[in-house]
Amino acid sequence: DDATTTTAREARATTRRRRRRRARRARGAIAMTRRARGVAAAVALATLGAAATVEEDEGDAATLARGTARAAYAAATVATMVVDYKLAKRETWRSEGGAHDRNAKRLHAMCGANGGLYVKAGQFASTAGGVPEAYARRLSKLQDEVAPSPRDAVLKVVRNEFGGRAPEALFETFEPEPMAAASLAQVHRAVLKSGRTVAVKIQRPGLERSIESDISTMSALVRFTRLFFPSFDFGFMVDEFKSRLEKEIDFEAEGRNCERLGLAFADDARIDTPEVFWDLTTRRVLTMEFIDGEKLTNIEGMREKGLDPEHAALALSDCFARMLLVHGYIHGDPHPGNLLCRAHPDGSGRTQVVLLDHGLYSELTEESRKAMSNLWIAIAVGDSVRAVAAAKALQVPDEFAWLMPLALARKTSSGEPVDRRVLEKQWADDKAKGGAGRPGLGEAAIIGNNLSKEMIIVLRANALVRNVIKALGDSRESSIAALEMKRQWCNVRYAALGLIVPRALGASSISRGVSTRRKLLWRARSFGIFARVSRRAFARVFARRRSAPP
Repeated sequence: DDATTTTAREARATTRRRRRRRARRARGAIAMTRRARGVAAAVALATLGAAATVEEDEGDAATLARGTARAAYAAATVATMVVDYKLAKRETWRSEGGAHDRNAKRLHAMCGANGGLYVKAGQFASTAGGVPEAYARRLSKLQDEVAPSPRDAVLKVVRNEFGGRAPEALFETFEPEPMAAASLAQVHRAVLKSGRTVAVKIQRPGLERSIESDISTMSALVRFTRLFFPSFDFGFMVDEFKSRLEKEIDFEAEGRNCERLGLAFADDARIDTPEVFWDLTTRRVLTMEFIDGEKLTNIEGMREKGLDPEHAALALSDCFARMLLVHGYIHGDPHPGNLLCRAHPDGSGRTQVVLLDHGLYSELTEESRKAMSNLWIAIAVGDSVRAVAAAKALQVPDEFAWLMPLALARKTSSGEPVDRRVLEKQWADDKAKGGAGRPGLGEAAIIGNNLSKEMIIVLRANALVRNVIKALGDSRESSIAALEMKRQWCNVRYAALGLIVPRALGASSISRGVSTRRKLLWRARSFGIFARVSRRAFARVFARRRSAPP
């Protein structure tokens, strides 16, 4: 009948429309794949030219070939990722979350295969703000997957640095197999002629020669990605990464940073740094005291040795607050692998935290140090006007003034705690209404391009320390909350001192660099701030009780 005929006709028309849509999508995917491959090839060729320029003076064909292969693999990987994300947005059957998982796996494989700076870049990206969880989870594994450099190449680095002398001539014993391997260097155990056990950090062979070409590749790939995703403006991360590398590959500078921090905390038995042996240290080889300790997040191992995780958390909180706000600099890479815990060498059994890897430090200007001190106090007492003024003094754009209190203490500019669950619900509601939802890479790119490198390192270090202290809370919500409150109070206490001392203490300890009068003033101001914070907390509790139903 007519109704059946009409229904059949409509069904055929619907089928034809679906086929046409699938054909258009397929043609678009093919065109996009060709374009991506073409640009990827251009990227690889451009990088080949950069690599050739960098390696020309060395005349090392094998090194040039390896650099070219790394560039080609990186370009092919990024091109594949771009196509995958474009298809994920076009096809409803493939979720963007699935694309994150697939592409995080691809990026992890490429970084691991290319090694060297790519591993370091992957680790760096895993801790950047706004990175999808799939990337953070996958790339963070790179730290434990680094293969050691060939033995002969490593020994050649030592001979080149010490006038042709082999490790056997420099040390009583030297273990050729590394005890730890990282992206930029590896560490060997050795014994000095005096009998002391040391850790010898040796830079990866060929690292300095590969920096120029590898950084050129990364810059080109970021520009390539922006052709397809204009909001992916992460050129600032490549610039920051290059700036970090220039600091981290100078082992003499690392030794000086290590000694400076040791002198600054000579009056705090809870904090220590390894001793540096300068007669066996060069720009590419660093010889330090060997530290036998537990990784700071290995709570079970710490307890087996009678170490107190809470004491370690408080020592770490004190250390980073004081370093930044009183001494005027901060260790820029406090991930768990660079933080050890041990019993104090004096035999007292006290818990001591030892800081390793001092290659990356951020130096604060006096204005920034004072502004950061003002910001912490403003957050504590709920002074939003003072918080905004402090953020402005830190050269944070007005539209991102809210970021500093949130990133430092998970609070608003008026000092109100930000409930993560409430925030998640707000993001979900915003997305359901067609909004952006949870801030992602686009927002992270905008923020990163508007903050100074100094502030990016400070915020990153703050986040890493907060995560380590959270791990020391041993998964107990009440313990984690208590340790976080103590961490914030450490920052507030040292912020008060930071505003009292006329200039940063640098390598001077508080016991030597702060007069008795200023110490008494510090105690008085800390007590006053504590009283104001307590009044606000009690007022908040009473307000909740009054508003609660009977």
